[in-house]
Amino acid sequence: MTDTFSDYVDCTPLLDDREALDRFYDEHGYLYLRGALDRELVRTAAEQMLEGLIALGHAAPGTTLDTLTIESFEAVDEVAMHDYVKYDDLWNHPSTHKVWEKVFGGPVFVFKSTTIRYYPSAAGRPEPSFLTPLHQDGFYIGPNKDFRTAWVPLLPTSRGIGGVALADGSHKKGPREHVVTENFRRFGHPVRGIPAEEFGADEQLLFSPMEPGDVILFHAFMCHKSIPNVSVDPAGMRMSMDTRVQPASSHRGFNALTPWPESAKDPSKGIMSKITGTPTTTE
Repeated sequence: MTDTFSDYVDCTPLLDDREALDRFYDEHGYLYLRGALDRELVRTAAEQMLEGLIALGHAAPGTTLDTLTIESFEAVDEVAMHDYVKYDDLWNHPSTHKVWEKVFGGPVFVFKSTTIRYYPSAAGRPEPSFLTPLHQDGFYIGPNKDFRTAWVPLLPTSRGIGGVALADGSHKKGPREHVVTENFRRFGHPVRGIPAEEFGADEQLLFSPMEPGDVILFHAFMCHKSIPNVSVDPAGMRMSMDTRVQPASSHRGFNALTPWPESAKDPSKGIMSKITGTPTTTE
């Protein structure tokens, strides 16, 4: 596996063709929709994230989204930041639900848990430990696996800014082994990732620059990972959010019903416990 990428395929033209949309998703495990979400709603979420970073002392008063930079993601009180970003106003807006319903072909439920990300450039430094190794969300989240992860940029992304890379069609092999990966840590705990030997040489990683208003939705067993922010001249911010969406009729598990700040508050729990609600001795 190398960090060379092919582009996502723009699936926006398929939104009104149920059979073609499902056929692409079944084959590739993702849908990339350009400009499908209301850009003003996305901009509002970005401004709220900026407001939180200023209020918590990580950016100077008067900082704009164009000039924003922070010293460290890990120095920010992540739970406190959730008080500022009203992401449900985006996820559950009628215009957004129309997109979800076209994707799923019917009514949906949006998870109560959202992850917000505000990563400064780490150019010239080791890859940040809080980034996610190659993994499947379905390893952590359940019990049902018919949800799809929805990932949106709040600011434009590029190869330098980073984002999420997907392994085209990797969902078709089902759940993979995940092992503890010491150099990736969350809340002080090592997280699990897919070993290199579990990832086939023929599984092509995809990554494309994205704009606010774009969204990528992918399968619970899609193998994916973070691409670090190594931007320079200028060094930019990666700001994004992700949640999960499932059919409205499906079982609603812990992650579907528990807001992220509630699951994150217990410092004794690592990421596995926080996402599943089940205490574990090993992440």
